[in-house]
Amino acid sequence: MQDLLGLAILLLVALLALLFVLVGILVHGSTHPPRHTAGYAVARNLPCDPGDLKLPFEEWTLDLADGAKLPIWEIAFDKGDITAVFIHGWGRSRIDMLSSLEPWKGLCNRLVYYDLRGHGDSENCKSRLGCDEHKDLIALLERLGETNFLLVGRSMGAGIVIAAAASENKVADAIAGVIAYAPYIDFNKTLRGRLLSMGYPARPISDLAVVCFTLQGLKQNSVLKDAGCMRCPLLVIHGSEDKISTAQDSQMIVDASKYGQLYTANGAGHSDAHLVDAKAHDEVICEFVNQNLARS
Repeated sequence: MQDLLGLAILLLVALLALLFVLVGILVHGSTHPPRHTAGYAVARNLPCDPGDLKLPFEEWTLDLADGAKLPIWEIAFDKGDITAVFIHGWGRSRIDMLSSLEPWKGLCNRLVYYDLRGHGDSENCKSRLGCDEHKDLIALLERLGETNFLLVGRSMGAGIVIAAAASENKVADAIAGVIAYAPYIDFNKTLRGRLLSMGYPARPISDLAVVCFTLQGLKQNSVLKDAGCMRCPLLVIHGSEDKISTAQDSQMIVDASKYGQLYTANGAGHSDAHLVDAKAHDEVICEFVNQNLARS
């Protein structure tokens, strides 16, 4: 009997040790995501920069007060007076956001892409999981000068653009519209969805990871509160087959916004709503910009 008890205790200790190792891997991997840089693009036959698409562009670096360096691509056209700023999701980079230039280049006179903290070619920083990266975005908008801004964010980037539009900073008044792809409300639920989509068990690993994030000062913003404080129109785009960000989250964010609308891309997942029925997607984008931003 004592041998069985000893074996049970040993197994329990082993399971707990394994659990804490998995949590540690998840926490570290979340704040140090895979880097989608030029090597990533070359291996997948993707454009490394706008020049590969025959587009003239400027590349520069946004130097932040804490020493972080965020690389910027700036593409200029001759149409309109709208600057569109694109914010990628977790584990992605400006290279991923460069995959589709339609319909943006026909609507905006300037397209701006940058890497979030801890992503792509950013330096001297790690990801803060969208907790306060909207401050970096505000700093970028201030650097870009006076214009009408259209903010386009995906997943974690969607929460960042909503937070930026809700901020009290003066430059937020220049944000004429926000387009949020696959936003989410509950970070823990989204983390569980990501783990399950990768074939890993979700709980209690995600719960313990969130506790670790909180201890590191990574406390998630209230997306619903931010959506309610926005002073500009909001278009939320949701993929009907999205297993990470739920349709309920998208609808609640739209309902919280004073000027929100929802477009559901049937058959799309978490990151391909702009590719599934691209024609319908582009028409929705054009209508949103023409109705809301043109007047700005």
